[in-house]
Amino acid sequence: MRPGVLVRLAVAGTRTDLVRVVLTTATATLATAMLLVAATVLAVDVPEPRYQVVLLNHFDLRQTVAATLLLVSLPVLVLAAQAGRIGAPARHRRLAALRLAGATPRQVVTIAAAETGVAAALGSALGLAACLAGRVLLHQRNPEGRLWLPTDVSPWPWLLVLILVGLPMAAASVAALLLRHMQHSPLGVVRAADTPKPKPWPLVFVPLGFAIFAVTETRGGMSGSVVLRLFFGGAVTAAGLVLGMAWLSYQAGRLLHRAGRGPATLLAARRLTTDPWSGSRTVGVLLVCALVAGGGLGMRDHYAAQLRIWLRHEPPPELVDRVRQGEPIDPFFASGLKGISLAVGVAAAIAAIGVLTALLEAVAARRRAFAALTAVGVRRRVLARALLWQALLPVALMMPAAVVLGAGMVHQILPEMYDMVFTARMIPGCTVGDCVTGDFSYQHETWFADWAEVALVSAAGIGLVALIAGLAAATLRTRTDLQDLRAA
Repeated sequence: MRPGVLVRLAVAGTRTDLVRVVLTTATATLATAMLLVAATVLAVDVPEPRYQVVLLNHFDLRQTVAATLLLVSLPVLVLAAQAGRIGAPARHRRLAALRLAGATPRQVVTIAAAETGVAAALGSALGLAACLAGRVLLHQRNPEGRLWLPTDVSPWPWLLVLILVGLPMAAASVAALLLRHMQHSPLGVVRAADTPKPKPWPLVFVPLGFAIFAVTETRGGMSGSVVLRLFFGGAVTAAGLVLGMAWLSYQAGRLLHRAGRGPATLLAARRLTTDPWSGSRTVGVLLVCALVAGGGLGMRDHYAAQLRIWLRHEPPPELVDRVRQGEPIDPFFASGLKGISLAVGVAAAIAAIGVLTALLEAVAARRRAFAALTAVGVRRRVLARALLWQALLPVALMMPAAVVLGAGMVHQILPEMYDMVFTARMIPGCTVGDCVTGDFSYQHETWFADWAEVALVSAAGIGLVALIAGLAAATLRTRTDLQDLRAA
């Protein structure tokens, strides 16, 4: 197949295909930039570096920063892997039609891999360009000769090649893997044959990733192997959430079918059980964002436990003044938490675009069914409520669990907090001098996460999905035209 024909067939499609390409490029750009920053931090091997950001001047803190960057990049990596699922049914039918028209299985796979792989490669190049531009703009020294960030360090060459080449190859491989059913039976894809029911086995990855965090020893410091082990554990947990979301949606549909009353809930329940794959993986990305956000809440509560211990032991007056004024005691730690919140917010915003696109595609694909329901007397507001139930129920059930799971994973790797307590007692028969003695003991300081913040983050995620579903439901008026009932 000539390159010109390959490119023309790869870019042919609807606006949904264009959105998929743009999302793939954007997520690959963000993921590449975050991974390159983490690789740069890992590559700092100067015995006593001198940067303005104090966290980069100590080995353990520097490895902690790298681990945090890698964990925060998980939602972006998951979204980059799932961006190819936007508009997948329509694309599969288009490629299956080419297959029935005479294209070989290898040509069809090449077309799909070219579309996704080239978009991911473009995103990797843009991410590399952004990092290089940042190195030039931020390479400035203060009067003491200190750099703000490690712009004088380059990532290890093998890690650089792995990021820039591995990400596009992984995206192209996922696109080729998704066409495995069509290669054997393209006619079934064109006829929109029923898909098999989801299996619960991907959820095994969730406790497996949690166990990796539980057995990882961090008391000896955050070495490079520890950082990679934590990243692997987080990636395993994220994969379990994303891949297991279809089974959770199916079970949520069965539960709603048993307990629901009214046409809206019954329509949503039937849709969840009939096609649990629709949008489940993209919604799973929001759960990964909630997982990382829960980890940030766990770190914040650990910091609050330290603050409680410090304030009980006659802290310096300037420390008390800063607390009363609402200022953070450790501005570097506070800035790190803000960075995590910002990264999670950006990933959630990109994931929200993917969820909106998936819902709009689902509404457009079912326009004839919606028109038929409208023709027999079902009101549009009932269809809108059904769409809201379909989008909200799985997320409402899993969003709080994902936040708590993230906080629990962070609780496994951060050290326990103990406070030294002095128990005073009087010496019997003492009348002269100091008659008070006592013993020192250690008191465990309980910390996990602020439950009010857990509820706030969960409510924010559920509210975001509700807003997206509302926007998709607003298009029902144009998708319930009775003219769609005419045969094509």
